[in-house]
Amino acid sequence: MIVLEGIDVSKHFGGLKAVDHVNMQVNENEIFGVIGPNGAGKSTFFNVCSGNYPPTNGTVLFYGEDITKLKPEQIAEKGIARTFQNIKLFNNMNVLENVKIGFHMHTKTKMWDALLRTKRYREDEAFVEEEGKRLLERVGLSEYQDVKAGNLPYGIQRNVEIARALAMEPKILLLDEPAAGMNPNETKRLLEFIKKLRAEKLTVVVIEHDMKFIMNVCDRVLVLNYGKMICEGTPQHVKNNKQVIEAYFGKDINLNLN
Repeated sequence: MIVLEGIDVSKHFGGLKAVDHVNMQVNENEIFGVIGPNGAGKSTFFNVCSGNYPPTNGTVLFYGEDITKLKPEQIAEKGIARTFQNIKLFNNMNVLENVKIGFHMHTKTKMWDALLRTKRYREDEAFVEEEGKRLLERVGLSEYQDVKAGNLPYGIQRNVEIARALAMEPKILLLDEPAAGMNPNETKRLLEFIKKLRAEKLTVVVIEHDMKFIMNVCDRVLVLNYGKMICEGTPQHVKNNKQVIEAYFGKDINLNLN
């Protein structure tokens, strides 16, 4: 079953064609990669799919439903969660507090409930506290629950951001360059973490410019360059594609991405 589909998607900023007639189909319970050199249009394409940018042309479907004109919060409510290239944690809040924010979209508390500390407010707070701790245990972050996010190593911050996205109980998770800035050990742990999410029946889309990372975690890969799709297929197919090799490294380069 197709979970997320982009049909002839374009996004122009004046004369700049950041995304130019891109098509994508992400199947249920797969890890799908979107790669390309810096400036290829990867994050812009993600922003269109998640509602942060309206497309200039094209359509975005989620389980066959047209979500092209929906706002980001409406798209999130339907089951699409994402992380960003730049980590967006609340550094002065601890890990559990950061993750609890993700659960609040499932609560019924209104502003007056919070101000008056009503029964509904107290019940919702107990719910997100319990669910937050359970999620941290599930993803192996329980030991950090009382640590301020800003005091964590970079790789752990990335995992906390992913955990907060998981708190939204998404059907598909979009990860924007999750390995950026990580050392090799952190990258390896992240790779295993993403595979674990797929084992839990979550569909994952990963943007990266690190080809080796993508080749070792994804089932299928879409390659962008200057906003255009130049290749799509299995990692083995992509890494042997001449256009992909030239886009990344120039001509006559023999890649070893195992």
